[in-house]
Amino acid sequence: MKALKFALKFVPFFVAPIMLSGCAGSSNGDDLEVPTNLPPICRDIDFVANPDMREMCGVRRVHNKAYKNIPQQRYLINPTGTSIVKTDGKLELRFQNSLPLYLSGPVTRELEFNQEKRLEKIQNTYDYHEIYSGKERIRIFKMGIPTDKGNTYDFCFRIPEKKGSDRTRSVAMGNHIEAMTCDDFDYLVEKDNERKAKKK
Repeated sequence: MKALKFALKFVPFFVAPIMLSGCAGSSNGDDLEVPTNLPPICRDIDFVANPDMREMCGVRRVHNKAYKNIPQQRYLINPTGTSIVKTDGKLELRFQNSLPLYLSGPVTRELEFNQEKRLEKIQNTYDYHEIYSGKERIRIFKMGIPTDKGNTYDFCFRIPEKKGSDRTRSVAMGNHIEAMTCDDFDYLVEKDNERKAKKK
């Protein structure tokens, strides 16, 4: 009987940490898996403060806390629907209806993807140009992506002309995007500005 009373005295010391760890795991939403294809109506919802919206938006709890490869996503302000997805330490820049592009360099270490940051859009810059050379049309753009460390990194891209016919090409083929150097981007824009200035 004495042994039982002695054991009961220490039960709260063992139970309390277990209860606290269970609560802490879900308080900040780190154990939530939020789909990267959320409909627009679900993108601005805080699923920690509004757990009743999780099922409707396809958000679920992940019980294995050691699982670190849950995709995390943040949206950019321009172009509409563009986002950056982090999976297993790698960053993908995703445009609507296009294949993702991998981002490299310091930006991969300077963007945060917790549940609080998920609701903050990245205030990026977007500089788009259409350049005509004879019958050829060149579509290029530069994105300046600011990080949570206060730095901004430029990434440049080219949109090739659509291949095939309206009947045969797919949506992905029609919106394929290629990475290019920002030195090439600046050179093309500078030459186009010079050409336009001569015409005036």
